[in-house]
Amino acid sequence: MKKTTLLILVILFGVNSYAQKKSKEEVVELMAEDTCECIAKKKISKTDKMEDKEVALGLCLIESFNAHKSKSRYYSKKTLEDIEEVGEDVGVAMAGICVEDFLSIFSSEELVDIVSDDDDDVGLDDSTDIGLTIEVELISMNNDAISYFEAKDDFDKTHIFLITEEFEGYELLKKSNFGKSYTVTFKEVELFDLSEKQYITKKVITKLEAL
Repeated sequence: MKKTTLLILVILFGVNSYAQKKSKEEVVELMAEDTCECIAKKKISKTDKMEDKEVALGLCLIESFNAHKSKSRYYSKKTLEDIEEVGEDVGVAMAGICVEDFLSIFSSEELVDIVSDDDDDVGLDDSTDIGLTIEVELISMNNDAISYFEAKDDFDKTHIFLITEEFEGYELLKKSNFGKSYTVTFKEVELFDLSEKQYITKKVITKLEAL
């Protein structure tokens, strides 16, 4: 009986670990696809009230969020209180998946209002950009003329992140945290590589969060 119980626990733990192996970007893609399909099924038209459109879109997003949040370590910690942040991530992905549906639902004036609201929220300062994110495991850190650290993702691919300025979570970069998993927010910049004799795209960290 004990052996059977232990086997079940091992299987459940393995399934749960596998279920959370998807990256933030992969889950965003899943939620975007779901939300696009959900909106299409509701058959919303441009003549409907803006409030009704927003409610319908919000319900579709929440339904998909609840269905997929546990598949990523990043979103597994999020709640409905974070749905605005989730909506920003999913909205960007939806624009590339079902832009035609958006155009058939919202008038040009409404789309302008939506974009204007987003601009007011984030401002014009580059430092407020959401940036790119990836879930990684810290490997090593180097303090050269430009400091940088190495990390690997869930597919064992190694990434190098340059450190060019102070960032949120910099205190987490220490040897005792090597082997632990984190979410890295970064921006891509073009830097001249003398050995390659050309500009190369490099990742520059802007934020580090523990998972």
